[in-house]
Amino acid sequence: MPFLLIIWNNKRWTLIIVLLLCLFFQTWHVNSLAGDLRNAEIACDGRVEKALKPYKDAEKKSQEKANKVSEEYETTKEAERVRTETITHTVQKIVERPIYINNCFDADGLQQLNSLIASDSSESSSALP
Repeated sequence: MPFLLIIWNNKRWTLIIVLLLCLFFQTWHVNSLAGDLRNAEIACDGRVEKALKPYKDAEKKSQEKANKVSEEYETTKEAERVRTETITHTVQKIVERPIYINNCFDADGLQQLNSLIASDSSESSSALP
């Protein structure tokens, strides 16, 4: 009973002590929840990392494959360049006969042109009324 009397007479200090106890409890509770949240976040990150691991591995393998193909392409390109230089230096240009010196047509071309002219004039003369 005297304890209640002390509390009743010191209402202000009692309220301050009760509020401090509530504040202490709330702080402890929030820190506990923050720790739980941190643990849940770590667990979630682990699951996400585990789920993404096959995709990252596949991406890494495809990147390695692309690098290998690119390296092979560069090697092939380098071999082609050497081969092209070798062929370019060894090829000779051979001309059997000059085609256009003073005349526009050779004998075969002139014969075909004359036959076309003859057939065209025979068709157009038969087409006249």
